[in-house]
Amino acid sequence: MTGLRIRRADAVDAPAVARLINAINSLDGGAPELPMTAAIVARDLLGPAPKALLLLAELDGTVVGFATAGPIYDAERAADALMLLDLYVDPAYRRRGAARALMANLAAEAKQRAAGCLWWGVDEGDDEATLFYRAIGAVSEGRFSGEILAGPALDRLAAEAQ
Repeated sequence: MTGLRIRRADAVDAPAVARLINAINSLDGGAPELPMTAAIVARDLLGPAPKALLLLAELDGTVVGFATAGPIYDAERAADALMLLDLYVDPAYRRRGAARALMANLAAEAKQRAAGCLWWGVDEGDDEATLFYRAIGAVSEGRFSGEILAGPALDRLAAEAQ
């Protein structure tokens, strides 16, 4: 796609990234529990010790999508891996190659880090995402359920630690 560029984010991108993160966190129809702000993006993703890799898709100077990923260890493959945390392209800019370009750049980053794989989960029922992932060559690991421990449940279990 002409005019499409994938790049790392910088400080001036914080408001655009916050807008896109709020959009992905609103996909279930409700407002995000904790709305993302430019200040949080600047602190957590663009500061001196970023908590995740942040790549942007820019089309003719407009930030239209993003991907975040973090390093993990994959014991099944006995290798480092890169875990895709979020991938989102503004609906007005979809089907123009931005998501594929973001994933290609994450794959290149994984290879550069000598990672054994690029791994992610898919929300149940997200057929559009599943079709996209099959189109780029991803395969399902089979039945898998994402689980999360947060808030009071996390606090209760942590309190049991010796």
